[in-house]
Amino acid sequence: LEHSCRLTGVKNPKHLRASHIKPWKDSNDQEKIDGNNGLLLSPHVDHLFDRGFISFKNSGDLIISKELNPVVLEQWSLDKVENVGSFNPKQSEFLEFHRDLVFKAS
Repeated sequence: LEHSCRLTGVKNPKHLRASHIKPWKDSNDQEKIDGNNGLLLSPHVDHLFDRGFISFKNSGDLIISKELNPVVLEQWSLDKVENVGSFNPKQSEFLEFHRDLVFKAS
């Protein structure tokens, strides 16, 4: 479903990672292969997302954990990103799981 990294704009799949929104270990067999449970992300963005340092609102607004040093975003040129575009309803369901159980809210 995704054609580029929403944060960096990189389109070449050779430089992107297919990242599960709801982690593989928490997904049932259908969720593991559901295209709505995936994002194409640049490797450094995938790192932040998988470890719960960033997430997204359904509207596409970037959510940043207080546990992430903002210098990291600046050094990776992600500090100006505010919104990455809205997500479809199925992606939003998976994002709700990510926000509730993966994202480091505190």
